[in-house]
Amino acid sequence: MALLLALPLGRTLAEGGVQLGVWRDPYFVGRLGWTLGQALGTAAVALAVGGPLAYLLSRWDVPGRAAFLRFLLLPFVTPTLVAVLGLTALLGPQGWITRLTGIDLSDGPGLLLLGNLFFNLPVMIRLAHAGFSRVPPNLIGAARSLGASGWKAAWTVALPLALPGLAAGFILVFLYSALSFGLPLTLGGERYSTLEVEIYTLTAYQLRLPEASALIVGQLLLTGAATWAYVALTRGGAGISGRGLVPARGGTRAVIWLLMGGVSLICFGPLLAVVARSVLTSSGLSFSAWEAVLSNAETWALVGNTLRFGVLALIGAVTLGGLHALAAWRARGPVSRVLDGLSLLPLMVSPVSLAVGYLLAYPALSATLPLLIGAYTLLGMPLVTRSLLPALRALPPRTLEAARTLGAGSWTVWRTVTFPLTLPALRGGAALALATVLGEFGATLVLTRPEWATLSTGLYDRLGRPGERNLTEACALATLLLVLAVLAFTLLDGGEGEVT
Repeated sequence: MALLLALPLGRTLAEGGVQLGVWRDPYFVGRLGWTLGQALGTAAVALAVGGPLAYLLSRWDVPGRAAFLRFLLLPFVTPTLVAVLGLTALLGPQGWITRLTGIDLSDGPGLLLLGNLFFNLPVMIRLAHAGFSRVPPNLIGAARSLGASGWKAAWTVALPLALPGLAAGFILVFLYSALSFGLPLTLGGERYSTLEVEIYTLTAYQLRLPEASALIVGQLLLTGAATWAYVALTRGGAGISGRGLVPARGGTRAVIWLLMGGVSLICFGPLLAVVARSVLTSSGLSFSAWEAVLSNAETWALVGNTLRFGVLALIGAVTLGGLHALAAWRARGPVSRVLDGLSLLPLMVSPVSLAVGYLLAYPALSATLPLLIGAYTLLGMPLVTRSLLPALRALPPRTLEAARTLGAGSWTVWRTVTFPLTLPALRGGAALALATVLGEFGATLVLTRPEWATLSTGLYDRLGRPGERNLTEACALATLLLVLAVLAFTLLDGGEGEVT
């Protein structure tokens, strides 16, 4: 953590000094206000839509409920640029919905906010669902037997008990939205750029490191407070299984279907649009973009680089993230809590800032593969730790003690009890880490070399060229990237992993 995070970040801050006077500039104060506003707005909408749906799904069963919850992970592992293409295909200047309704969202912040919801609504629903699942059903049953209506029982009994899960979801959505880079860079323009984009512009194009350092410090304070709150709220453990749910009927069933339909439109609509846009042109159905992409040797070089870098980063992320989770599990008291909080540090730092820090801290390694893989590893590491640590803490102490009393040594206990019981969580974290790295964009843009181009940078390059042909080929590349992310997640997670 010191080599991969603290040293590069400290080097960035020390390079030109921290010019805190930048916070008196109305322009940067405005950027801070917009960053906070769009993140809080996204978190509020996600809570308003995801909270009620999570409660209903934790109490009632409808056909497709389990598949819906599992497919909700799909947007989370979708590369940013794929989402950008999907939203543009639907609601951009020439989007299908835009042409049907005449409503063009490309001139305002609408596309950016919808993009934030696309990525973060699933996070809110899953965390809120885990929170509501921890509410004992007999408490709600007691409230109903005393005359409370279903909604009153939910409001007065379930909601207060599930509040930590809801608050944790709100904070995480706020954090992800505040640190988003690809969406505001491609959909926000200069008018709606966030702090993350300003840091990238100041460092990569204007070389104004003192101002960029001041923005990084402000961003760290902001995300640090949010992270501390998140760790405090999620200390309670994982949720329980939702077995034995009552089948939904009548109005409840209709409300669940309505909410699931709305969420599916936001979370899955852009993905389907990307696939459709790759074969639909202004002249009708055509596979010419796919033929051009698949017959181009450059495409397979992009795929090869993406997979190669992803596997190398996965090995690093599983090794370091697994060791971090074990250390936090074995430690006791404040040390355990500090290690727990440290695991979230990589999520608090922007990939762009981190990449610039790598160039400053390790100039001898500039334009070398270890630097790029190091950045990827750091981005995937917290996902492994956050998935594995709750599973380790949930291990029944009596099971481990029973193995020891039967004569098993520490290594045997680990191999025959601890590892098998925590393997699903490890697989889930590894799947998230690999899928995230495959579509990484911010750090790649700073650290990559032309011959190391990945699918995400190749896609970004296509998007910068004019013409329908380039757009269609970009959609074909985006579909390839999406397929790779889904395959990686399916192979590693196997449909059985535990991701909370």
